[in-house]
Amino acid sequence: MELTCPCNAVTLRISAEPIAQFWCHCADCQIVHGAAYAAESIYPAAAIEIVSGETTTFALKTTPRISCARCGTRLVVELAAIEMRAVNGYLLKDGFKPSLHIHCREAVAPVKDGLPHFATMPAAFGGEDNMVDW
Repeated sequence: MELTCPCNAVTLRISAEPIAQFWCHCADCQIVHGAAYAAESIYPAAAIEIVSGETTTFALKTTPRISCARCGTRLVVELAAIEMRAVNGYLLKDGFKPSLHIHCREAVAPVKDGLPHFATMPAAFGGEDNMVDW
């Protein structure tokens, strides 16, 4: 599958199915996206390729994030420690099907939607499976 940023200057190629799709409520995502939470779709790092266009990379604290150099849209989050990359779920449109919320203890706008709400991360991703009940 290929995706583009809203201005069509950058094209991404995704060559695998997502490992997980979720809403992230962490303070970093809130700041970087200027939103209460962000849509994220996680893939093996090798499955995400920037095939064309100019990008910029920056890190808020330690996590590198890749954006379109023209429109500034956040495209990819580098998760090198776990050999994964997260794609901005908003770019997936109908292909974004979240199954959980993470970092809900940092939430500024609780969401009641029937999905599991983890205080930090699920155990499968290094967390403790502690839940938040809204």
